[in-house]
Amino acid sequence: MEIFKQLRFWLVAWGAIGIAALLYLMIAASVQPGNDNAPSALELDRRLLVGEMADFEYAFPPRGAPDIAFDYEGSAVRLSDFRGKVILVNFWATWCAPCLKELPSLDALQDQLGGRKFEVVAIAADPRGPEVAQEYLDRLKIANLKLYADPRLIFASAIGGANVLPVSILYDAKGNEIGRLIGDADWTSPEAVRLVESAIR
Repeated sequence: MEIFKQLRFWLVAWGAIGIAALLYLMIAASVQPGNDNAPSALELDRRLLVGEMADFEYAFPPRGAPDIAFDYEGSAVRLSDFRGKVILVNFWATWCAPCLKELPSLDALQDQLGGRKFEVVAIAADPRGPEVAQEYLDRLKIANLKLYADPRLIFASAIGGANVLPVSILYDAKGNEIGRLIGDADWTSPEAVRLVESAIR
């Protein structure tokens, strides 16, 4: 009889230890330490997604910028070359009417906010090459945007935008994608400026 009492005692004791260990694991799993890849306040602020930015979609979790070269004045550049700046990467083409409609507002955004902390990186995803793209920039009187080019559409294809233009992707200063907008927008609108300024801060 004494043996059964001791056995019951140990079963209860081990059961209690097992329950305590399970509770500890559940609590530890729900309380994770902070990390650099956690979403920023900007990424969680849905109040910014109104008006012209209503179709902007946050990247969750944030994705790193692809390491793919594109052209600037005959030299290869990568998004990592812009590290330390918030950048708005816009893929456009000369055959894309919404792209051409959008370019002047991107030019104005660069004029308004461009500098040490921010740049619009407009990439011509056009097989006709940078010379033809430059002609269109000249026609539209684009004065503040540099001409970046992706004539073989390697970069545009990698981000899923070769067939759906324009595509604009906002990256933070560490090179992580904050989110993207498929389709044209007025980047001089108050909501667009507010979204970009929130990323710059």
